[in-house]
Amino acid sequence: MFEPDGLAAATEESVAARAAQIKAAWRRYSEETAPSKAEPGLRIGIAASFTANSLIPFAGAPLAGAGFEPSIKLAPYNQVFQTCLDYKKSFDAKCDVIVLIYRLEDIALEEITAFLHGDAEARRRASAKIDIFVSALTGLRDSFAGAIMVNLPPFPATLPAHGLSLENPLGLGALHRSLVAEFLEKTGGIRGLRFFDLDAVQRECGRAASFDSRQWYLYRQPFTDAFLLEAGALLSRMITATRRAPKKCAVLDCDNTLWGGIIGEDGLGGIELGDEFPGTAYRDFQRLLLYWRQQGVLLAIASKNNEADVWEVFEKHSGMLLQRDHISAWQINWNPKSENIPKIAQALNIGIDSLVFIDDNPLEIDQMRFVHPGVHSILLPEDPADILSQIQRLADFDRFEVTAEDRQRADMMRAEQQRETLSRTLTKEDFRRSLGLRLDFFLAQAEDLDRITQLINKTNQFNLTTIRRTLDEVHQLMNSPSFRIFGLRVSDKFGDYGLTGVIIAGISPDQAEWTLDTLLLSCRVLGRGVETALLAALAREARAGGATQLNASFIPTAKNAPAASFLPDHGFQSLDDNRWRIALAQIPEICSSITLVRGVSRGRESDASPA
Repeated sequence: MFEPDGLAAATEESVAARAAQIKAAWRRYSEETAPSKAEPGLRIGIAASFTANSLIPFAGAPLAGAGFEPSIKLAPYNQVFQTCLDYKKSFDAKCDVIVLIYRLEDIALEEITAFLHGDAEARRRASAKIDIFVSALTGLRDSFAGAIMVNLPPFPATLPAHGLSLENPLGLGALHRSLVAEFLEKTGGIRGLRFFDLDAVQRECGRAASFDSRQWYLYRQPFTDAFLLEAGALLSRMITATRRAPKKCAVLDCDNTLWGGIIGEDGLGGIELGDEFPGTAYRDFQRLLLYWRQQGVLLAIASKNNEADVWEVFEKHSGMLLQRDHISAWQINWNPKSENIPKIAQALNIGIDSLVFIDDNPLEIDQMRFVHPGVHSILLPEDPADILSQIQRLADFDRFEVTAEDRQRADMMRAEQQRETLSRTLTKEDFRRSLGLRLDFFLAQAEDLDRITQLINKTNQFNLTTIRRTLDEVHQLMNSPSFRIFGLRVSDKFGDYGLTGVIIAGISPDQAEWTLDTLLLSCRVLGRGVETALLAALAREARAGGATQLNASFIPTAKNAPAASFLPDHGFQSLDDNRWRIALAQIPEICSSITLVRGVSRGRESDASPA
């Protein structure tokens, strides 16, 4: 994957060396590893309006390195529209991901040229070409259940007008910007479409450094290795984000990380943080951290310091953007950070491999990598001016959608800490009763599926089957008469836990049996009777639909031991190693200390009716 370490502004020599390394890695994988696999783990089809063979190693090698075992097939040259109409013909195989890549000059050359010659109607005709493409994409979405990725086109490279021409801002530049904006607007209603932003890649690399005229004229391949290196990394990140959950928490050092200098030696007035460099660089890094937090990333501190000194900076230094309330967990002491970081994971009730550790000290990074290889440990650059540009490229927290639960996650964590404090003063039963738990069990709607898909792909501990699915696959199940998808929102007197539970149930043709395809709960609601209440709520739904039996499976993994006893504890009878069954009449009703509300999607209580 794309690592920020050592990724300062690349020289021509470093780009060439990195490109050669990736090509060699893909060649080894294709010749040695891929042939030994009976089936690829990930099937990707690429259709482009130009020759795209050169992109394959730059996208494939990072995916292979991340363990996805990819197989990448190209559609015939310049068959983007035809692929939308019949993707099976283009790839002659099942696809998990289809990537469509086009350039404006490849699909609307005559119209763009006419526009440059002053044809007032050419803009409208170019727009009509966009409409045809959008219609083709809509057809592909209707026929293909996997992930679809389509690019935003870069600035045209082979037209008479140049990017630095004086007329460009109101000429080709204006046309390019308006057509890209129009394409985004018109594709906004196509479910689950992901945008592969080659326009942004070109800006990152520079237009002159992106286009290879010799490759274009000889082979109809227009891009340099520098461009393909960035484009392939972006595409691999996007594909990875459809199949893996993001990390959950950034664990931060303080001295020379959140501010310049050492608070214990330099004092409050001596550290560098504020309106002058290098203090501005640290403040901009804090601004990035707050952006992450708004996207659902928890922030924690692991610092070798006197705790009072650290909090004094948070509370009294005028340059601090981070506030104490922004920090969800901390270990500020003189113990080894490799000992402290499991305590942070425990305090947040997340796996240690969900943490990203950021520090300026190479020794701390090396020790963390040795003791906890599952933690992604990142060394900050020595020059503070490079911190923001390098950490911005971090892929660990990649996500396509930011849900309401993501935005509220840190506040939910603070409420959870209040619950934990209360639980230490009461018996287990008294604690449950005091919470005033309220469960909203609802049939999922389209607006719920982003969060439901997120839970399906990141919940490990209380998850009976750990079946992972893309958003498109979940949409397909929701629209199938053979399945029901339910969500669970939980709240109590301290606040809202958010959408924390998911059930996907298969329905037999005669409606008599329901089968649990997926049953999962976020770990933050476990141990409070929610598991039992969720099963009781499902039993009510199944009985109301005429069912008499509920089937289930438990598929053990390295992480779902907390769910191992759920089925036998609730009266299910074992049929074999993994399969279980229970008569719905044997499932008990919900306990009196929990209020169950049925049918409220995303917490719209005005529609609530007691279950």
